Amino acid sequence: MFEDAQALLVPSLIVFLACILLEWIVSRAKGISLYDGKDVLCNLGIFIVGRLSQPLFVGYTFYCLKCLETVRLWELPNTLATTIFAIVLTDLSYYWEHRFSHTTRFLWFFHEVHHSSRSYNLTTSFRLHWFGRLVAPLIFAPLILLGFSANQVVLFLFANLIYQFFLHTKLVGKLGWLEGIVNTPSAHRVHHARNKIYIDKNFGGILMIWDRLFGTYQAETEEPEFGVLGKFRSYNPLTVQFHKVPGYKVLANQAQKLATFCKGS
Repeated sequence: MFEDAQALLVPSLIVFLACILLEWIVSRAKGISLYDGKDVLCNLGIFIVGRLSQPLFVGYTFYCLKCLETVRLWELPNTLATTIFAIVLTDLSYYWEHRFSHTTRFLWFFHEVHHSSRSYNLTTSFRLHWFGRLVAPLIFAPLILLGFSANQVVLFLFANLIYQFFLHTKLVGKLGWLEGIVNTPSAHRVHHARNKIYIDKNFGGILMIWDRLFGTYQAETEEPEFGVLGKFRSYNPLTVQFHKVPGYKVLANQAQKLATFCKGS
């Protein structure tokens, strides 16, 4: 199944690019300003580096979980029932990883990147920290100890993230009775918004039932304002990734001065 996850990569990229083009065309036709050129280039820059390093981090997560298989006490059979159970528990684990990423300072260092854009469109889903998957083995390790395979967990986590790509849009309104049951564009807009009523809400990946159960669900009731709290805004992928690293601002300023000097010479 690890190979299955890798096999999904190219087809998913083609679908992503087609959907982005479609969203841009529809938004232009409707006179809706969704795309900021500088923001899109920043997101694409982050995406390219992330995709180049993806085999490394997917492999790292997979092999860490694979090592745990050697110390588990039992292995669950690979049946339809256990597969469904694995999908549900992977989503539950994702919920807690996502929630901890908002409420734990160390993990927010990585996850803040995803929330730092003031724009909201399908390219926003690409805005992820390059080292954000370092803690994934810790979060999903319990599933291996319960008897599920590393192949299943990595595949379903990858599928979970692909699903979430389609949630990053303002063109799709509320989806009726599905709201509050599965994650929808409306529910995810709430998650990305910095309105006071929306902060730290809707952490689910595919399902919203976890947010219902644990008291973090919030319906979209007012126009979302996107971005992190404060005044941070940047179109430089390196700054977006590392602006919270001590000393980065000084280093970036020195690099800018050097570039200006070289240009003027």
